[in-house]
Amino acid sequence: MGELGDATPRSIPAVVIIHQEGVIGLIALIGLSLRSDGVLAGLAPPASLVTAVAGGVAVGVGSFAVLWVLRGQRAAADLESWQRHMVQGWSITDAVAVALFSGLAEEALVRALLQPLLGLWPAALLFAALHFIPDRRLWFWPILALVLGLAIGWVFELGGYPAAAAAHITVNALSLLRLRTSATGS
Repeated sequence: MGELGDATPRSIPAVVIIHQEGVIGLIALIGLSLRSDGVLAGLAPPASLVTAVAGGVAVGVGSFAVLWVLRGQRAAADLESWQRHMVQGWSITDAVAVALFSGLAEEALVRALLQPLLGLWPAALLFAALHFIPDRRLWFWPILALVLGLAIGWVFELGGYPAAAAAHITVNALSLLRLRTSATGS
């Protein structure tokens, strides 16, 4: 990235983000392995896997629709412009892989591991903090992450980790594919 005041990042190779998410996922798995009921209990849905995933996808699509409506607002447009530069040069595979890894890893850490210990609001606040960029023009990202964190946290309460991961993957995949398309023109 440029200077702190420069809100235009260089393109970030998708593999760098995937490695970062791998570390987050590893931390989550280590933490879940320390639970008395084990890793799988923390990741299993409370009922039907199909229902959990379908509900999560529906919330992800709904969240993307809200983002679509907000895109004309200045704060959202500034954030989108910054993110568009970040994904410049990504292939479709890059965008889908980042969406998949970030949804799986971040939800394993924030929802499956931490939300049962801390509660919905503290987990959502932590999720928002993970999306902080030290540039005042990008203030909207942590606010947006807080709102989405509350929504995905609610989904976790209803459908467990698979529902939360499905919601996160869906909103990220749709958003990254749209950003990638607008950045590359294809």
